[in-house]
Amino acid sequence: MMNFQSKKSGSVSKDRMIAKFMQLTATGEKTANFCLSVHGWKLDEACDYYFSNPEKYARDHKHQILVDRKKIQHLFDRYRDPSLDVISVDPNHDGLLRFFQEIQLDVYSVHALIFSWRLGVAVQGTITREEFSNGLMALGCDSVDKLKTRVSQLDNDIRQPAKFKEFYGYTFTFAKDAGAKNLGIEDALRTWKVVLAGRFPLLDEWCTFVAQHDRRSITRDTWNLLLDFALTINSDLANYDDEGAWPILIDEFVDWLRPRLPSSATTTTSMS
Repeated sequence: MMNFQSKKSGSVSKDRMIAKFMQLTATGEKTANFCLSVHGWKLDEACDYYFSNPEKYARDHKHQILVDRKKIQHLFDRYRDPSLDVISVDPNHDGLLRFFQEIQLDVYSVHALIFSWRLGVAVQGTITREEFSNGLMALGCDSVDKLKTRVSQLDNDIRQPAKFKEFYGYTFTFAKDAGAKNLGIEDALRTWKVVLAGRFPLLDEWCTFVAQHDRRSITRDTWNLLLDFALTINSDLANYDDEGAWPILIDEFVDWLRPRLPSSATTTTSMS
């Protein structure tokens, strides 16, 4: 009897997870069951991986055929610049802003950057027909209503550390001027404040330091290693290795910040 109840309880639990997965991802039962089983019936993990690569997990024929490439093309034409085959921020025809407004996506938010990353947008302020078409197919969207739902779930796309790292690396290329090797200070600061908010305890101090120093640009190496610094170094810098292979700018930041930390109060408390 006990074994029977245990199996029954487990079955009910899985049914609830399937229902929840279907609700969160707008997929069918076959897709939900497959994705959850692959990821050991861990709902959060299954949802994260599904949003990162939906075409890999789709198992419902009904769900698959709901994405119509012709509808996506018509949607692109609705916002494209009539003189160019792109959706852009041209002042005479700001189709990109209209598109973002209609799918309820804040152009200044991290979600706008995530969305651009998922579409593979190469040039800031411009979406090509190929990027739009392939990106929306991958997202499983062919209408404004579907995009509204998908936009509300974009946080899931960067929940996995490896995916966030990939996204963070993309923002360097996306934010810099076309053809430039490095990223301008103002663009770097603006992007860091959006992308690293809530992830880097010393973000305000870092941005203050960088703004005060006369540096023309940020290299890709510094950009990438700042993420490692942000995710591994304690806010009191106690585990920072002065002999580590950090970029000069990060070493200088640590030297600048140390005297400003409340170390004297901490030392007094520990001594008493």
